[in-house]
Amino acid sequence: MSTLPPLATVEQLEDWLQVPRGSAPADTCALALRVASALVRLEARCTFTRRTDTVALRIVDGQVRLPGPVVSVASVSVAGQTLAASGWWREGDELWVTSPPCDPRRRAVVTLTHGFLTVPDDVLGLTLDVASRGCVNPLSLRQESTGQRSVTFATETLAMSLAEVEKDKLARYRDQTPVARWGRY
Repeated sequence: MSTLPPLATVEQLEDWLQVPRGSAPADTCALALRVASALVRLEARCTFTRRTDTVALRIVDGQVRLPGPVVSVASVSVAGQTLAASGWWREGDELWVTSPPCDPRRRAVVTLTHGFLTVPDDVLGLTLDVASRGCVNPLSLRQESTGQRSVTFATETLAMSLAEVEKDKLARYRDQTPVARWGRY
């Protein structure tokens, strides 16, 4: 699998941190964004990219749940036979096969384009939150004191990890569709 680009740019992170463009250490920001993006993608089980895949999915009562959001379906095959366009239809992220096979173990092999053209704003914000924690507080300090000056960073140390509330926010992106991928991905 090729390396996916970060979910946000260094410029977006600088804007998020409210620092002048070009003033943040670019290498540190880029690394923090790669790590944060990987954490978010892993938890969401979603790449947040648009792609075309061929997947094998279970047919249940004539219905096939597609990994979404679905943009288009190019072809559908059942039991090695490509179905004509009149043999299936799509409603949102669900595909319906007009004559479902009796064998419940049968799969539909579907070639489709799906995913996100742009990163959703809530995912972008969450990625920037995680990356900024890594940039602003790389040592995961809770509090730092120098003489009479004291700075509190957080009540809990999160650094480059996801808080439970952040994991909860990503739950809606988790695709529950059981998928068998064909070939390399």
